[in-house]
Amino acid sequence: MSGICGIIRLDGRDAASADLERQTRRMAHLGPDRIGVSVEGPAALAHLMMRITREDRRDAQPLHHGDLSLVADVRLDNREELTALLALDIKDMPDSELVLAAWRRWGEACTEHLIGDFAFAVWDAHARTLTLVRDHMGQRHVFYTQGAGFFAFAAEIKGLWALPDVPRELNEQSVMRGLLMEEKEPGTTDYDNIRALPGGSILKLAADGTIATRRYWLPHAGPEHLAKDEAYYIATYRKVLAEAVQCRLRRATHAGGLFNGGGFDSSAICALSGAAVVPNGLKFVSACSVMPEDYRGTIHHARRWVEMCRRVMPHLEVRYVTRDGLDIFSFMEDGFLSFDGRHSPNRYVTHALFQEIRNAGGRIVMDGHGGDYTVNPRGQNALLRLLAKGRLRRFVSEFRATGRHMRLGPLRNFKRNVADRAIPHWVMRLRTRWRHGLALFGPTLPLSRAVKATHNAKARHGAGYRPSAPQGKSMVRTLCSQQNFPAQGYSIAGAQHGLEFTQPFHDKRVVEFGLAIPEDLYVKDGKTRWLARQALKDLYPPEYQDRLPGNDDMGPDFLIQAKRVEPLVLAEIDRMEQAGYLNRYFDFPRMRAMLTRRTADDHNSGSEFDTRQAQLAFIAARYIEWFRGDNRRGS
Repeated sequence: MSGICGIIRLDGRDAASADLERQTRRMAHLGPDRIGVSVEGPAALAHLMMRITREDRRDAQPLHHGDLSLVADVRLDNREELTALLALDIKDMPDSELVLAAWRRWGEACTEHLIGDFAFAVWDAHARTLTLVRDHMGQRHVFYTQGAGFFAFAAEIKGLWALPDVPRELNEQSVMRGLLMEEKEPGTTDYDNIRALPGGSILKLAADGTIATRRYWLPHAGPEHLAKDEAYYIATYRKVLAEAVQCRLRRATHAGGLFNGGGFDSSAICALSGAAVVPNGLKFVSACSVMPEDYRGTIHHARRWVEMCRRVMPHLEVRYVTRDGLDIFSFMEDGFLSFDGRHSPNRYVTHALFQEIRNAGGRIVMDGHGGDYTVNPRGQNALLRLLAKGRLRRFVSEFRATGRHMRLGPLRNFKRNVADRAIPHWVMRLRTRWRHGLALFGPTLPLSRAVKATHNAKARHGAGYRPSAPQGKSMVRTLCSQQNFPAQGYSIAGAQHGLEFTQPFHDKRVVEFGLAIPEDLYVKDGKTRWLARQALKDLYPPEYQDRLPGNDDMGPDFLIQAKRVEPLVLAEIDRMEQAGYLNRYFDFPRMRAMLTRRTADDHNSGSEFDTRQAQLAFIAARYIEWFRGDNRRGS
């Protein structure tokens, strides 16, 4: 991805070019191809270019027109539609120029006409106002801060910390809410006086320094997709998802790639990418974390499904990562730097996957995240919902079909897909926690009593959840939560590797179509992912038509890795506990117990929740320690 940054003086002084230089130097990885700056009066703007599309070769930001100046990190997908509306010559026109033309025509209302991933800033020198805009689901991102006499923004937090007047301090309350895994107020980050613009939002900075934000879009069902027949949803599924995948690739000058977990969603991206990359003579890099080729144990992993895709998708360049010699200590502090924060225990895996895609010449990377709550809802409660609505004939039909598909007898089928689904959510949560040796109530991370005392269960789980409730409501909640993330997925980490990260299932068009899909099509003929199986029947490997539910973990040998480094982790826990400072956050004895609870043979194909939660807490502790030490060193 490219990057943007800028400083607006609010105290009557001119902006300093030295401050802008500090920002661009700290974020230089976003601008391997070009860095453009503009300093005029109180406004200093910069653009860092990573060329992805053909049109990027002509992009020379910042752009100016009259009193307007613009910097944009953008990929537009509806170029033809926009150029027709604006009566422009489309040939090789950079997307940034289209955004500026749209702004001149419609102002803030231009967001009603833009489709794609974008974050941009518009400075109006006459009105002395700055406007920041972030795309619908927040696939590009922008952070901002306001200090004594100035306002600054940047694509990454490190671009704000580069300024001498921006404090580099943790926000205690936000850190604790993050450890508790509670929802945060939109725009909140873990740092004092630094905020993120939520997805689908516009920020307006007035001449007097007043800030106002508003939402221009929220996840919803597209009215054009409602109340259609089955054939429409099958055809439109393929059309909409194909467009979302291919628009990310068809204008690219470098290879694209994917974190391929071998599931329905990532396999769909692999299949649909062919129409975009083959005409350009490019491959699509499928980077997969799997067990070694000669592995014959009981750990489930994605190699089998990836090989099926390779067989029917000749445009794939498959690259495997087996994590040899890697563990949670690998690239740990590099991860803190690249994420601008703490990261997950899978960091060492994603780092290796990024490297494979980059080494293959890629500049674009995707993942299949989001399919479950857009166009491919799992429909776990489908049979229970049919009973609750009194649709007995359909219930009997689907019950029999589910049994055949999942190879379950009537009693096991009823227990698994009806009776167990009727159990209240809080009871299932208690049962899961008990099985994994976790605390039955409150947060699952090993946290101190002081942190636990601030826990608000409703902030995470919500109130009044019912197993028989429509799944669409929880899908909207999840999408809104995703939209509010300061940055999506691996976008900031990917940029450190020279890669632009994007998620097709978070595309506005996919979201609006997915939320319009009738509940009856979540599961049909006893099969989840029914629409995907039908719409992509000729592209998926034939085995996908009878494939059972379930996903493979990104680190299938997670427990093996955890046990290998356990002595070192335990030694580090002892050291941090004796130092004393982090005891205010973490219950270190509990952390030890969670880490040592399982034996090496007690694996669950990468889904060992207790061990993972303990490692997540350990990494958070190491991050807080590193951050404080890094500040003391003056970094």
